[in-house]
Amino acid sequence: MRLSLRTDYAFRVLIHLACNPDSRVTVRNITELHGISHNHLVKVVQHLCHAGIVQGTRGGTGGIRLAVSARNINVGHIMRLMETEKESPGACHSSGNNQCILGNACQFRHLIVQAVDAFMAFSDGMSLLDLTSGSG
Repeated sequence: MRLSLRTDYAFRVLIHLACNPDSRVTVRNITELHGISHNHLVKVVQHLCHAGIVQGTRGGTGGIRLAVSARNINVGHIMRLMETEKESPGACHSSGNNQCILGNACQFRHLIVQAVDAFMAFSDGMSLLDLTSGSG
């Protein structure tokens, strides 16, 4: 399974905020600390704000912080929120011009689906607090 940069950036933001619960953090500060694109991170933060996970305040004393407790932020939920494209591995596409020539004889597609389902079930059992060594 491959997670997008959007998801990676979302978790960087959320973990950073969970580790600094008593302060507002600027997006610029996070981009400089992690050496990542400011424009991309702004889009990720906007998405997290729109979902009610992060709260942002504009202005000179503004910044972002978690809108809810790290204990109440589900890791699986964040992955589903941030992962907008669901792709099948290689030849396992079942539609379009990329039909699997092995058809129903190949069970690889089913193995991948089960593995992703297991990964997501495990992620659903974790909170953001679990990713921060108990801080937050």
